[in-house]
Amino acid sequence: MSRTTKATLAIVVACAVSISCWVHVAMPKREKIPMDDQSRVEFVDLEGASENSRIIAELHKSVDILDKSVAEALERAEYRVRNIQFVPVVVTAYNPVVTQTDSTPQITASNKRVRPGIVALSRDLEKEFGFMFGDTVVIEEHGSFVFEDRMNKRWTRRVDILMFSRKAARKFGVQRSFLVVNY
Repeated sequence: MSRTTKATLAIVVACAVSISCWVHVAMPKREKIPMDDQSRVEFVDLEGASENSRIIAELHKSVDILDKSVAEALERAEYRVRNIQFVPVVVTAYNPVVTQTDSTPQITASNKRVRPGIVALSRDLEKEFGFMFGDTVVIEEHGSFVFEDRMNKRWTRRVDILMFSRKAARKFGVQRSFLVVNY
């Protein structure tokens, strides 16, 4: 077995040992080192145990850094989950035609061309939750959309999903759902 192969084997085993949270610093010849209750690894003629021990120590430092990063990420995720609000809304669908929009049905309120996946929000939702054009809006049971259009002032607590098919929009009808707001 070449020195490179031995070092690679030592690194792989060190990672496995680190993940199972059990470390054996000295790696004597032909000794079985327990990793967990189900598996064991056998080392054959490993020379340079001190070098391998140093590599394992470096890997442990890396694992500690990763553990801290994971803990911080989990803490941020918990913070985000605590700050989610479900806002009851009425969800409808609209088509880009003059009778359902303004005189420029192919241009949204954000001055962009219509495309699949956009929604219009009522002005009260936009103002209350600080939505800006281009923000992603999540509607429970319907998915994620991009906020690019604005509804008429007369509507409140309402989300309008753009659909190109008039038949699909009629079939969609009027539904009650929740707007998922992360504040």
